[in-house]
Amino acid sequence: MPVLVLIVFVSMLGNSVLAPLIPFYALRLGVTPEYITILAAVFSVFQFIGAPIWGRISDRVGRKPVLIGTVAGTAIGFVLLAFADSIWLLLLARIVGGFAAGNLSTAYAYVSDITTSETRAAGMGKVGAAFGLGFVVGPVISGFLAGGDSLVDANFVRPALASATLAIIALLGTIFFLKESKMPNPAARRVPAHPFAPMRAVLRNRNLAMVLILGAICFTAVAQRETTVALWLHDFFGMSPRELGYVFAYVGLLITIFQGAALARLSRRIGDGRVLISGIVVYIVGLICLVVTDGIPLLIVGTTCNAYGTAVLSITLPTVASKLARPDERGLVMGAYQGAASFGRFLGPAFSGTIYAHVGHTAPFASGAAGLCIGLVLAVILQRRLQAAAES
Repeated sequence: MPVLVLIVFVSMLGNSVLAPLIPFYALRLGVTPEYITILAAVFSVFQFIGAPIWGRISDRVGRKPVLIGTVAGTAIGFVLLAFADSIWLLLLARIVGGFAAGNLSTAYAYVSDITTSETRAAGMGKVGAAFGLGFVVGPVISGFLAGGDSLVDANFVRPALASATLAIIALLGTIFFLKESKMPNPAARRVPAHPFAPMRAVLRNRNLAMVLILGAICFTAVAQRETTVALWLHDFFGMSPRELGYVFAYVGLLITIFQGAALARLSRRIGDGRVLISGIVVYIVGLICLVVTDGIPLLIVGTTCNAYGTAVLSITLPTVASKLARPDERGLVMGAYQGAASFGRFLGPAFSGTIYAHVGHTAPFASGAAGLCIGLVLAVILQRRLQAAAES
């Protein structure tokens, strides 16, 4: 499990290490918010493509070979990011890193292999804590190692190379210390390689279909906030890369605390469905705080609420998906779920930069809150279905 936690950690670094530097990359490369958020979204769209493919392959050849190859790809993506001095090189870095980060589906399937239904929430919590820790350390690495208070002073090479070093350590740990959790199974269901085929197979289950739809809706809203909040903090509060690192680190630290210490206990007490509903409601409250904020106090309240909501969504949705999956199709199901979540992480940034630039700086937060209201309705329906199935 420690090696798996490190794998998830470095995979999340690929997404979070760029977050505090988005407004500065935009200035340095001479692009507007619409385009820089799309570049950020490229990571997620290729994660969307990669997740079901890696999950499907891991069902057939085992989890360890997939994890070795994808962690190596993560390291390569960081090296490319370190020397991205043009839009095209930055785009290539995001494509390579995003496709490799599709290994989260395999990591979640690994946890499903080595846990029981009763211990799965706790196992997912440990992986989720690594997910949150990636949000902590990624911004800290980029904020502090980039340094400076302006575009001229910021160094973009150091954060990426530090992340590449961590990825290489994870690769060595995977090769030498990670035990295979699933023996190769050439007879596992063959699914075409394009990312929609696994989803089509999974969507035949109504409850799983609802989990996938919820993942896409919720992470569309989450991604709208994540890809524009650095721009907003820079434009509204005048924050430097180091100060943005503090904000992102605070959010990530809370995510880690919630996922590592609180959610498994809360899930056992009130059930996954109710925890999911609470996460969506609190995230909506957090976004509303950002829309109406006029200073630091509401910013703290809003980001705290968003941290809790992110922790819940990142843990509860894949936990429910894994419990609904058959043992021989966990990689397939988790790949489909990660694909849906990654699609949301692409869709949100695809238009958040445009509405940020042309509608208003808090418009992406308002749009995300509206989308989550739809997700809340679906979560209530899902919770009732899960409760009815448990009682039958």
